[in-house]
Amino acid sequence: MGIIRKTISISTAGVIPFRNTDERTAKYTKQTRNAARAQVVQQGVNLDLQRQQLAALNHANTREEMRPNTTQANWYPDPGNPGYIRWYDGAQWTSHAQPANSPPPPPNY
Repeated sequence: MGIIRKTISISTAGVIPFRNTDERTAKYTKQTRNAARAQVVQQGVNLDLQRQQLAALNHANTREEMRPNTTQANWYPDPGNPGYIRWYDGAQWTSHAQPANSPPPPPNY
C-alpha cells in the first residue's frame, strides 16, 4: 500500500495528500515532540552558559578581594590636583595635601 501511495503522490506532484488522519496526527506529534526536545536542549545550553558566567564573575570578585595592597603609606602626587602631593595611609587617600615643592613629614593622627 505504501508504494502505491508514493507512486500516486509523485504522479500528482504532491498536490493531493494521501495520508489518513492517524498518519497526519502521528507526523504532527513527532514534529512537536522533536521541537520540544530541541528547545529543552537549547535551554540547558543557555543555563550552562549562565552558570559559567556567574562562576567567572564570582571568581573575579574573590580574586579582587583577596589581592593584598602593596602600596605603602607615604606622600604621593595628588591624583586630583596636579602640583600637590597627598598623604596615602596604605589603604586610602587622606585629606592631607601639600604643595609638591617640599615633602613634609607624615601627618599626625
